[in-house]
Amino acid sequence: MIHKAAIRRITTALGISACLLSGTAAADDLTLRGAIQRALVNQAVVQQAQHMIAERQDQGRAAHADLLPALSLSTGGIWTQTQNNQPRFVSANGARELIGQVRLQIPLYTPQAYALSALARDRSAIARYRLQQAQLAVAAQVTMAYYQMALDDNTLAVWRKALAAARQMLVATQEGYRAGTRSRLDLSQSKLTLVRIQMGLDQARPRAQAARRVLALQTDYTTAALPVLARVAVPRTALPGTNTLRQQADQSQPLLRVANGEIQSARSLLHYRQAARLPVIAATGAYGVDTSTLPQSQQLGWQAILSLQMPIFGFGRNRDRVAAAQEQVAAMQAAKAALRLQIRSRLAADYGAAQAAENALQDAQTLARTARAVYTMTRKGYLAGAESALALQQAENDWVQAQLQSAGAAIRTRLTRAQLALDSGLLPDQRKLS
Repeated sequence: MIHKAAIRRITTALGISACLLSGTAAADDLTLRGAIQRALVNQAVVQQAQHMIAERQDQGRAAHADLLPALSLSTGGIWTQTQNNQPRFVSANGARELIGQVRLQIPLYTPQAYALSALARDRSAIARYRLQQAQLAVAAQVTMAYYQMALDDNTLAVWRKALAAARQMLVATQEGYRAGTRSRLDLSQSKLTLVRIQMGLDQARPRAQAARRVLALQTDYTTAALPVLARVAVPRTALPGTNTLRQQADQSQPLLRVANGEIQSARSLLHYRQAARLPVIAATGAYGVDTSTLPQSQQLGWQAILSLQMPIFGFGRNRDRVAAAQEQVAAMQAAKAALRLQIRSRLAADYGAAQAAENALQDAQTLARTARAVYTMTRKGYLAGAESALALQQAENDWVQAQLQSAGAAIRTRLTRAQLALDSGLLPDQRKLS
């Protein structure tokens, strides 16, 4: 029989928790929220979108400034060809004209300038929505990397604990073989079990290291400085309803917001094309000199100009441009409808995946409890001499695979819920985008 001390060592090593994903996170552990926040601060794609917002805001202010008065200086000399000291064409002044004026130009009615200002505001809003879209894309990448690393870490933990238990079981089998209670076949089978588990650990380790490097790159950590991940808890709340998710997506999904902005931008462009048919009225006030003789200080004076520019005939170019702008508005509206259908289809598919993941988690937990009970009984029977090493190996393999399946199902449950949040325009921690 195997010594009681060996039995105690084996029992301690096999105390693999069935709830690898539960527990309280330490204060310095890296949570998913912390990883996303760090990525949103450091990733260049978000910074690019922020610079685009600043550019569009500057363009908007410049377009608005076109509606305001402008002060300028006009100065120069004009020489006109003459014959017998008379200009050879109609001229208000003589052979030489000197101009030196400070001019104030005031737009009174400029419909195209108003349309361009509205277009600039619409494009600025689109830039803000694209920032939200970039933030959502970054959050999706970080979420995938975070949960992949969590899964690989749990996989390593399962294999390491199984390896420790297999080593101690091999020691107990060697003691039984020396005592004559175990056969050479049992000893060889125990060694084979140890080798098989070591192979599983060797294959899991590079995947875990790669996942760690990916998450470190996403969050701007060095691989060595990346904190330990917080424990991922199994979801306890029920899934939200599909109607709730659909309404949330209609309100918060940046893709739909960009589509709305594109429609409004197309309408502003349509107004700009239509305004080309309208008159432009402007006033100009000038102070200075405009003379054909040598200027004197007493010749400085004011000048007022009121101008009207009215298009009359343009061979249909304005009509065609307006028609093209109208088609663009219709195209943007159709694109939004297609995008909404795509988003709702994605929500429906991901909702089904989330439900399937929850069912798979329940099945995996049930299977893990059953496999643990079978392994416990088989181990006791093996230690008592009633079971073979082959039966123990099979029970141990089923138990390890059940743990791996349970851990993977729990991670997939969290991941599918995070995907639903992303589909509806929220970060995985259920915070709205700014």
